[in-house]
Amino acid sequence: MKTFGRKYLILLLIFGTSITNTADAQRNFPSIFQAWNGIENLPDEDELQHLARHDLAFAHPYTLLRIAWNISAEQPYSGLATDLLPSQLNTARQRKQELLSLNPNLLLLVELRYRDARYLSRQNETYVKNWWEVGFYPPDSPYWLRDSNGKPVIGWGEDTNGNEKIDENDTVLHYLVDFTNPEMQDLIVSQAIALDKSGLFDGIMLDWWNEDYATSPIGVDDWSDTILTREAESEARLSILRKIRAEVSENFLILVNANMRQIPKSAPYVNGIFMECYKQEHSSGYSLDQILQIEGTLLWAEQHLRKRRINCLEGWRVVTDYMGGLDTRVAERDSEENRQWMRMITTLSLTHSDGYVLFGDDNAIPMPDHLHNWYDFWDVDLGQPIQEKAIAYQDVVGLFIREFENGWVVYNRSGTTQTIAFDVPVIGISINESQMHHQIPNFDGEIFLKSDRE
Repeated sequence: MKTFGRKYLILLLIFGTSITNTADAQRNFPSIFQAWNGIENLPDEDELQHLARHDLAFAHPYTLLRIAWNISAEQPYSGLATDLLPSQLNTARQRKQELLSLNPNLLLLVELRYRDARYLSRQNETYVKNWWEVGFYPPDSPYWLRDSNGKPVIGWGEDTNGNEKIDENDTVLHYLVDFTNPEMQDLIVSQAIALDKSGLFDGIMLDWWNEDYATSPIGVDDWSDTILTREAESEARLSILRKIRAEVSENFLILVNANMRQIPKSAPYVNGIFMECYKQEHSSGYSLDQILQIEGTLLWAEQHLRKRRINCLEGWRVVTDYMGGLDTRVAERDSEENRQWMRMITTLSLTHSDGYVLFGDDNAIPMPDHLHNWYDFWDVDLGQPIQEKAIAYQDVVGLFIREFENGWVVYNRSGTTQTIAFDVPVIGISINESQMHHQIPNFDGEIFLKSDRE
């Protein structure tokens, strides 16, 4: 775990209570991020320590820093809030200091909901136990996207009954928001401004981002029909980005979830893609075609997005027990098959980007998404990269090597096991052996430490 510790706390006391990331702090690689939900396999550490293991995290502001949007019994709808709750600012500042004392390179991004959100009808609002449990907007708000009959449109749900699909018997989590509405866009901009001015957060994350097609489904089983056109959705997204960039500071970060797609129109405004790498079957890994698409999009994003770049690559594990509980999930993530996929995703990220990586649960399972184990493979300190990205080893197609200050990373998707030769013995992290020749299976990868490093 990367820590800065006592020295950083002393600097805080000497120079004041600024809680932004230290300008000269350089994160080492591999660099792991957290998408909403955290680590499940380290019970001896608390939630704060789990979060600080990552170099970037995005979630609701309360999840990150225990501060909520400024709502009240008089105005309980968080979608209408345009500032953070003042009474929680001191608590948030203290928590931020504690996090940065553990990891001064940690970036915190807040997800801003613009495509879909929690909806409750006026009737269902009467059944909530607490006033803050209402929907994102009032039930009669013009910001909800409605079908031809005036009903709100289902945007997303979870497979809570375990039949491996989303249908009318499952839990509907969110309904679609009409983000083409200029007033709704202005609310998003106001929230981004509030986060920027708070000094607590480094930027925002926007989910469901694409420029290729309309993503507004009429029903959870039918993703082909849409209410908004591709052109309307694309222009609305670009309008949101332009408006935010016009109002926030230059170093304010914007991360968008584009999955494995390229987003050239958004590129001037966006610092990074969250590559949530979808796969068809939860019980198997990625195909070569998918891996090639991941490589291509990641390299494109590293070249074309706005600096400072924060590309985040997430691979999903192979799931055997679809309804497995905590112990089963932790054990499955640690299987040899999943450890191999973890090494492949991690080394792909390291050889093809200067970004962040995560290996977690497949979103198909009926549990909160993106839960993950922490792997000892991620504890290695490679330092900074000193070689260009995507360099082929000895011109072998699909075999990549990249040198870092403290070692090398090798990633193999060549179609066969490959042998890597070094001039001196080096330590292969996954096998903990020092030798000059190492074999790397197909769809696998390895980190090698230089002989003068532990």
